[in-house]
Amino acid sequence: MDKELKSLRNLKRMPLPSSPWVKNYGDNYVGEAHEVRLFPAVIRPKEMVTAGHIIEEGQSSCYFHPSYPASAICEQSGRMICNLCTTEWNGQTVSFEALQELIAGGNQRGARAKARVKWDDVCLSLAVLPMLLWFVTLVTAPAVLVIALVQWRKGPTSLVRRSRWRYWVGSGIALLQVFGWLWFFYMMARGEI
Repeated sequence: MDKELKSLRNLKRMPLPSSPWVKNYGDNYVGEAHEVRLFPAVIRPKEMVTAGHIIEEGQSSCYFHPSYPASAICEQSGRMICNLCTTEWNGQTVSFEALQELIAGGNQRGARAKARVKWDDVCLSLAVLPMLLWFVTLVTAPAVLVIALVQWRKGPTSLVRRSRWRYWVGSGIALLQVFGWLWFFYMMARGEI
């Protein structure tokens, strides 16, 4: 058993064999013979196909003009582009579409999607999650009520039409927390707690 554990520990240090099937592989490394059978794909050298190689062979066409052969790769989007679409920007080869996005400050659709806040989820999470640390609800419960009241009328809660039940549930939980704190302070003022 001890020899097995020793061989398993040293297995990480053993290099891959040069052939797919070796009978006495572990003799040189562990002192114990191992029979190794590998898939040939494990030891086959990896062939790297680069986009430049495909362009040199003329097997690619421009993304924007399929009738023209590609002559470069846009470093921003990774698309293959022809001579008509190629331009330079800060030492990078880019297409005109990528150049417009760079000048505008990034992908506009992606920026809009990242900037959207789902206030109904914020409202519900802000009401429920702080209950793990109950004393934090003294601050978060009124914040939930303010968010629910302000964001209720501002429009859709997300790109996909959703109901507003999260506002109702978050507001209800926040009201219970506020009433709980008011009761706590009232009982403390009377000296009963």
